[in-house]
Amino acid sequence: MTVLVENHLYRIHSYFFERESLFFRQKVNNANNNGDTELGSTDSNAYTLEDVKSEDFARFLWVFYNPKYSVYDAPLETWLSILKLANRWTFDNVKELSVRELEKIDTIEAVEKISIYHDNNISRLYLIPSYIAVCKRDKPLSFTEGMKLGMETVLRVAEARERLRLQASESGIRTPTFEDFEDTEVEVLIREIFNLGSRPTSPAPVTSPANGINGSVNSAIKLNPAPPPKAHGAPASRANGTGNTNTNTGSASNGTTTNGTTRTTSTGASGQNSSGSVIFPTGTTPSNGQGKGQQRDAVTGSK
Repeated sequence: MTVLVENHLYRIHSYFFERESLFFRQKVNNANNNGDTELGSTDSNAYTLEDVKSEDFARFLWVFYNPKYSVYDAPLETWLSILKLANRWTFDNVKELSVRELEKIDTIEAVEKISIYHDNNISRLYLIPSYIAVCKRDKPLSFTEGMKLGMETVLRVAEARERLRLQASESGIRTPTFEDFEDTEVEVLIREIFNLGSRPTSPAPVTSPANGINGSVNSAIKLNPAPPPKAHGAPASRANGTGNTNTNTGSASNGTTTNGTTRTTSTGASGQNSSGSVIFPTGTTPSNGQGKGQQRDAVTGSK
């Protein structure tokens, strides 16, 4: 299937998109019902994706064409691009993968994380530590932070802070600080104010080979249960350096331009796998800013 994003053409396997996404299944079915069975079969009749940046789409494709089996090591900016498109196009498995990887990154500020998760419809159970951090900090929310969080969240945070002060006053503390409260106390209050209920038990991992990404067995996490534990160690970093999505080591490429559309066809063992899929070079992940305005790899493959 050929997809046009901005001025770049991508030749991808439609199987991944129809299997994982209700949005794309409906898009294909509507085209077939309208008699346009050839849509996406050629460069001149490609699917056009509106309101999508080519850089974000390349990062999203990396999930399916990752050359490192079951290793998804990428910086925050990459996961935000992937999460945004996965949420928009209802790629539930990809969205779960994004949440799992974001939970490993402990450098995201509490307000920023709350905003990201709210915007992408992720369970608020994951945000309990962030809510606690915002409620217990000394300084109130700024105007900019309030605009990010929205009126509802700002009012709930204000209520939690006020009730904590009231509890301290009733207990006889004359000049209470938020550090006087244990996180467990604040969590009980947060669950009540944000209507999060009691803590559920974590489900056992579910294996689903048929729905795995990149051919791997998928250890699914659900978006509604309690947050998985954070991984110890440093935050996720850019994988193996370069981040350049359009360099295929050891392969030759021929670039053509048609009607203002750039398309690069890669040949050679290192640029294409046996099924004709797009391959990002080994040890390379899409990165923030790199590859922007450059030609994207498009490998001719079967639909």
